Amino acid sequence: MNDGFTDLRLNRQEGQVNESFWPSFTDIMTTVVMIFLIALVVLLVRNMELVRQLRATMEAERIAAELARATGEEKDSLSMALHRTEAELRQARLEILRLREKAVDREKVITDQIATINRLTEARDALERKADRLAVDRQRLEGRLKDQQARLTMLEQSLKNRELELQASRSDVDSLRANIDSLQASLRDAQTRADRLQEDLDERSRALEAARQAAQEVERKYLVLAGDYDNLKVKYDKLIRPARSPAGRHVVEVRYWKEGGQYRIAWHEGNKGEFQPISRKHLDLVLSRLLKQYPNGLYVKVIFPENSGLSYNEAWEFTNHLHRNYDYYFRDDGQAAKDAPRADVTGDK
Repeated sequence: MNDGFTDLRLNRQEGQVNESFWPSFTDIMTTVVMIFLIALVVLLVRNMELVRQLRATMEAERIAAELARATGEEKDSLSMALHRTEAELRQARLEILRLREKAVDREKVITDQIATINRLTEARDALERKADRLAVDRQRLEGRLKDQQARLTMLEQSLKNRELELQASRSDVDSLRANIDSLQASLRDAQTRADRLQEDLDERSRALEAARQAAQEVERKYLVLAGDYDNLKVKYDKLIRPARSPAGRHVVEVRYWKEGGQYRIAWHEGNKGEFQPISRKHLDLVLSRLLKQYPNGLYVKVIFPENSGLSYNEAWEFTNHLHRNYDYYFRDDGQAAKDAPRADVTGDK
């Protein structure tokens, strides 16, 4: 071409191609490798971020599980504390009912003693009035005796003056002396009766005082024995008997009160749901069915509302009936309680 001739050589551009191919290929492969490395770095960074997020998620799940476990344990402990508090409250209400019944009995005894004292006082007053009447009679008789003595003196003076009439008036003198003797005998009898009445009154006063002191001594001994019994029972329950607990038992709550002179009963199972009214006969049937249905036994919780209107004997009879027949702890003289595991928590007894 430079000389004006056409270049007719075969593969005339081969040298030029060989000169420009390898640099371009190297640039392309370098670009591909760089893109691959950048993508690999991006993937590694993304994977590291995902691993960090996964670890954070697993740690959060572990913390949540630990928190749920701690919350469950606290809930169980609060539930057991609630049962213990309810049991103590029920025992306190029973104790209040017993003390009220005891106070009523003591008031009756005091009323009877006051009535007895009043009767004895009235008898003493009657005896005193009778003694006063006897004293008046004695004074009257003494006055009559003095009159008779004065009359006798006058008669003796008259006898001295009238010796001639001695035979005629002898019979009168004898009759007067006989009257005087009878009056003196009557006076002595009245004095004796008055002395006996006074001794009887003194004896009854001493007997009343002795009875009063004996009653005070008996009451003091009863209070001492009652206190000793309560202390011994508490020590016995702490040392020997296993604790009563609703754990593992089927809980049945029963309310019992008196309204309008009629006994009222309501019940429900577990700690949920509303109390349903029920008759005592139907309650026995339901508890008998539940006793057969749950082999681990029933935990029967008896609730007495405030101002229930029940006496201590009524409350105790109802509670004792349910516990002795259906509660796992008291049924069959406590045989079920002997098989129960000992626990540190205390239930209502």
